[in-house]
Amino acid sequence: CDKVNEPPLELLKWIRTFNRFTQLADDSDKVPKLQGGKSYMGFWLSPQEWKDLKSMYDVLQVCYFSLTITETWQTMANSPKFSSISMAIEAGVNNLQKWYHKTDDTSVYFICLALDPNYKVAYAKVKWDPDHFDEGMTRFNKVVCHSYFYSLFIY
Repeated sequence: CDKVNEPPLELLKWIRTFNRFTQLADDSDKVPKLQGGKSYMGFWLSPQEWKDLKSMYDVLQVCYFSLTITETWQTMANSPKFSSISMAIEAGVNNLQKWYHKTDDTSVYFICLALDPNYKVAYAKVKWDPDHFDEGMTRFNKVVCHSYFYSLFIY
């Protein structure tokens, strides 16, 4: 509510309006019928579902560029505030970790990080697990330094 400059009571009016619409729409001849035998009441949200929706919004507000997103989501999943959606948060953490570990299959990610003037090797040394950092440096030296020295002999 604060982000859109609406008082909390206005949001409650919208929730009630939405739920009331779903109740009335199925009985009205003026509202188009849904296809496939669906009804508007199928979109009605219970008070708990509205709370869950608010919790989901809070979870998704975590900056997706953050390198600590998995830790933040893990903390949220363990918090009583998010208990009703903790399984979904855990699934999100597992999916992030799955794709994060895909970067282990290639040298490109570490090399780009090391060559990026905003991060450089110092960042990876501080933030990465020592074993992953050492492996990244080995790959970096093998690919970048080897290519650089090789290019000196060609030209």
